[in-house]
Amino acid sequence: MARKKMTWWLSAMMAAMLMVLTGCQTIQGLDIVQALLNNATLQSASSKSSLELELVPGNTSGLSPEAKQAFDTLNHAKLEFRSVNVQDKQHMFVDGALTYGRGTIPFQVAMSGTNLTLQVEGAKKPFSFDLMNSAGGAAALPAAETTALQKELMSKMNDLIPVVMKFIIANLPNPEHISVSSVTDTVNNETLSLKKAHIEIKGSELLPLVKGFLTNMVADEKGLKDLLGQLYDILMPVIKESMKAASKDSEAPSEYNDLMTAYMDNKNLAVEFLYTTLQQLVKTQLDNWDETMANSVSAVSEPQMKALLSDQTVLQADLYMDQDKQIRKIHADLSLPIVDESSGVSAVKLAYTSEIWNINKPVKAETIDVSGGTIELKDLSGGNATGLLSSVKKDSALYKLLRNDLKVAKKDIMLILNQEGEVYYPWDSSHPFIDDSGVAMVSARYLAEQLGAEVAWDADASQITINDALSEKKVVLTLDASTAKVNGADVRLDSPAILKNGVTFVPLRFIAEQLGGKVEFDESTHSVRVTRE
Repeated sequence: MARKKMTWWLSAMMAAMLMVLTGCQTIQGLDIVQALLNNATLQSASSKSSLELELVPGNTSGLSPEAKQAFDTLNHAKLEFRSVNVQDKQHMFVDGALTYGRGTIPFQVAMSGTNLTLQVEGAKKPFSFDLMNSAGGAAALPAAETTALQKELMSKMNDLIPVVMKFIIANLPNPEHISVSSVTDTVNNETLSLKKAHIEIKGSELLPLVKGFLTNMVADEKGLKDLLGQLYDILMPVIKESMKAASKDSEAPSEYNDLMTAYMDNKNLAVEFLYTTLQQLVKTQLDNWDETMANSVSAVSEPQMKALLSDQTVLQADLYMDQDKQIRKIHADLSLPIVDESSGVSAVKLAYTSEIWNINKPVKAETIDVSGGTIELKDLSGGNATGLLSSVKKDSALYKLLRNDLKVAKKDIMLILNQEGEVYYPWDSSHPFIDDSGVAMVSARYLAEQLGAEVAWDADASQITINDALSEKKVVLTLDASTAKVNGADVRLDSPAILKNGVTFVPLRFIAEQLGGKVEFDESTHSVRVTRE
């Protein structure tokens, strides 16, 4: 839980500090605002960039060998986008590599419309993902209508970016430390005369900057109403169409739908309602700002948040812009303190670099060959480590990274033994028991599925079949038989498989070890621990 909270706050801190960059107004004749808007609305371009992670060691003496291995693996990991070609808003190709403590893994990404294809060295096939599968809000609609609405909504995102950015920029105050100078530098081996904006933001400046933004936003009645009006024009046609389609199967009273339609059909009414609601909400937050911030900090992790909101947190960024107000180069360093001494890390540092050229010029986005088929990423969601690893070659660096370094297949299962004289129920099948031969018996389905295997029952043959892609084992067990078949070969069982209350129980050690697990019994707690790396 602590790690999840830490990850959330680090992500929020980074996002907040990067957002503040958009508040830079014109400094020494340099229109940083327009440059940022130009960068956000590029139609085509070529670029290269990298993001490097540095873990500054703290007290590592208390780290487990596994934690030290993870530290060495992740420290100085670098994600490189060696070549990025954006042909237009619908087509892009990336050639990159992930470098970490044990090697380098090249990859390519191709985007066509809402479809993403990822080719990673070591994968048996390219991975594919449709952004439409992640868009929610229309699950109750027929598939064709859902897809059409989602595509229309995504097409509106390009219109939303400059609208929202302009409003934020207009109301965000400048950071305290910002300067501009003229420099000569190279971009893609081309020497250019550029303007460099150096920006430095400390964690102690964040809350005052956010408060200043909210104060300006409340005072900017015209700007906020203009923003809401533009959002209405962009989004309302899609929202109304979605509601219209959903109302066919809706049980809501027609009077409610009529009222909502009346609000949505009247732009002035809708904008005024949203403006009043938002303004009152922000004013309430500002009136209780100090108390709210104090409660928010202490509710999560006061020492860590105090550190993040101190001068120990620093973002330094250099933005290089040409005479056309286009960002051509970026250097940024972010340092975040870590106060949890048990983590072995005293600070996290991120270094980002980027160069951009061929801005709004003809650029060709390559494609990835998918003639041999693809692996759907959505099928590997939900922690399906077995499916993920089975899609990767075992002798590849990618497999070693996933299994040996990131431990994606690691399992640690604790089972409580049913004691003598207890009654067994089907819903108690997760509890092993000791049979008359002194053998620990477990539900074959329960343990196999806990270890990521697939299980099928053949009632006619009284057989249960376990297919494990990770160990490449096919185990077939027949009720009351003293042997099982493992990849076609007979293997003797300590006790035969039996059916108890509709559940097939088999020797626990047999199933666990066949699927790559280790078994430990603890007599004092009457428990069994099954682990797998």
